[in-house]
This record gives sequence, C-alpha cells and structure tokens, in this order.
Amino acid sequence: MKVGNRGGRRLLLRYSSGAFIVILLVVLLSNTLEPINSHRGPYDHHVQTSGSESTRSSNKVSDTAFLDTYTSTLNEASNAPSSEGLPNANTLKDTSAAVSDGTVAFEASAAVPSPQIPVAPKAQFDVVIAHHSEEPHYIKVWTDSLRSIPYLQELGMRIIIYTKGSMEPAGIKEASGADDVLQLPNVGREGGTYLHHLLRAYDDPPRFILFAQAKLRKAQEEGSGKMTQWLQDRLRTRFDNETGFMSMDRKHDICYCGHCTDMGRDDFYPLWPQIYSMLQGKVCQRLEGHVLSFNGHFIVSKKRILARSRGIYQYLQALVDAPEDHWIHSEPEPEWFEKDKGKSTPSNPKFGHTLERLWHTIFTCDDPAEVVDCDATGMKVEGPGGCSCRDPP
Repeated sequence: MKVGNRGGRRLLLRYSSGAFIVILLVVLLSNTLEPINSHRGPYDHHVQTSGSESTRSSNKVSDTAFLDTYTSTLNEASNAPSSEGLPNANTLKDTSAAVSDGTVAFEASAAVPSPQIPVAPKAQFDVVIAHHSEEPHYIKVWTDSLRSIPYLQELGMRIIIYTKGSMEPAGIKEASGADDVLQLPNVGREGGTYLHHLLRAYDDPPRFILFAQAKLRKAQEEGSGKMTQWLQDRLRTRFDNETGFMSMDRKHDICYCGHCTDMGRDDFYPLWPQIYSMLQGKVCQRLEGHVLSFNGHFIVSKKRILARSRGIYQYLQALVDAPEDHWIHSEPEPEWFEKDKGKSTPSNPKFGHTLERLWHTIFTCDDPAEVVDCDATGMKVEGPGGCSCRDPP
C-alpha cells in the first residue's frame, strides 16, 4: 500500500510539472508574439477601410522595416527564459513567412516629403536681336513695348542679344534689360546672327521667335525710340497662336527670281534663283513673283522653323559667314552693288543682302496668293504692313 501511494505521488508530481511547463510556454509564446501583433492594427484598419487585396499588397513592409522588427523580436526572444521546446525559431520563421505572404505588415515610418523647387515654365516667345554698336538703352525702350502686349505676357518672353561690336556684353545686358547677351565674331551681318540662333535652338525651339536688328528701322519713333503705334496695334490685334510668319516692316515688294525693285530700280541679287530652287525643289520662273519685306524684322513659328532641315540652315550660315577667301565673295556683282554696298567682305557679305530678301521664301510665306494682311500688288505704296501667313490649327 505504501508503495502504491509513493507511485501515485510521483505520477501526480510528473503531471503537475508538465502542466507548469505548458503554462510557462504559453506565457513566453504570448510575450514573444506581442511586438508583432502590436503592428497589426494599422494594417487591419486599412484592409477594413479599402476592402481590396490590391491595397493590402501595396502596403507590404519594406525590407528595411522588416529587418528592424525582425532584430527587435529576436532580441526579446533571446532575453526570455530558455526552456526545452521553446519555439522561438519556429515563431520567427512563421512570422517571416507571414510577412512575405502579405498577411502581416509593419507600419513604416512616415516619409518626410522632399521640398519641391518651383520650376518656371519655359518662355515661348524669344526675341533675338542682332546688335553691333547701337545704343542698348533704345533696345530696352522698344522691347518694353513688347512686354506690354497681353498675348506675349501669356507666352512668356525672353530677350537674347547677339553683339558683334566692341561693347561689353555685361554693359549691354544691364542697359537693355536683356536676359542673355552673347558675343559673336563680326561676320555675316544680321542674317548670320539669325542662323546662329536657329541652329542653337533647333532641337527645342520656343513656340515663336521674333528676329530683329537692334534698331527697328521704320518701326521706331524718331527721338523716343519707342515702337511705332501701328506695329504695336498690329501685334495686339493680328498676332495670335495661328501666326506662322509675320513681317514687322510696313514696306513690301515682289521679286522675280532675284530681280527686285525695292531700291527703285531693277536690281539683281546674286544666288537668289539658286537658293530658291534649293528651298522649293523646283526651278525659279521669272514670271512668278515672290513677296519679300525688308530690314530683317519678322516673327516665325516653331512649326515653320522645323519645316526646314537643320542642314539648310547650316548651309546658309556657311555661305553668309564665309571667310574672305571663299568663292562667294568673288561672285560677279551688279554695278550698283559695289557702289552702294561696297565690296563683299566677311563683315558685309554681298550674300547677306540677298538673304535679307529671302526670309519670306525660307519660311514659305512668299506666294502672293497666300500672303495676307498686305497689298502685294501695290509694290510702290505702303499697305497696312506686316505681310503674314497663317498656320492652320
């Protein structure tokens, strides 16, 4: 009987010890998983709000956040009382698997938004000015008139001066209010300047470019230097988003394959027919008239600039900026030309005067049947001015 009692006590003690171990394991297990469960609240709330699996997937923990929590959990488990059969490794393994499946997510720290630097929109109206020795203050006077035009304000305007004279670019910039002033060699007249800018801007031109000489001949008031009222009115009422090409000169004429009467006589401009044929892809016919304007003041659209290949502008620039030993300076000159303009030189090339009369043709606005806003038949009479062509929307 004593032996049996002793065996029963041993059995009872064994079961009591086993129960104690089980209870201890449950307590340790709950303490181990508590840090993980504490992170479930935000995720569960988000799932209940969205109710979509795609939202759950988008909120999975990042690798860095998981590594931090994994390390924290491991440290807590290592500090817990060790016991045979304590499932620390299995718990962590199950937790890792749950994270990879998206069933457990950790609340990542809120990202600090990076400061946004405002970027000014690119100006869509460039004013390109060919300068030599003109007083820069008067450039500011007539460009201020441009700044007052509402549509130009909407486009955003940038003034770029290319100087070929001896004035310091910094002084020109300060006096004129220009955005940029760049020095160029004194070759090619204003035509070389325009071509330089066309090539520089060719990859990403603005919506419109206004080309002008520093002194707006026939378009500035004497004395004050202000832009004439007729031109201001014209730009306010006729220049819009469908403008393809617009002359800023009141005087206009018609040339017949290089034979022009703008000087009051039948003057021939060398190479005019050849350049026309190159641009138009056909032989120039003497009976076909071509509208031209003077002084090199005009506005052209991005569409018409890009309608010509870069190679065309490069070739024209090579001709007008040619060095002194280039064949173009040896072309036969009309008798009147050398008398009026002097001998052809790099700084005053004969071809520069031809180019001045070709801008309408270069930008496909020389057909009298298509040119608007000027009386192309009244060659000797000043019409409303500003012959132009439209780009269809």
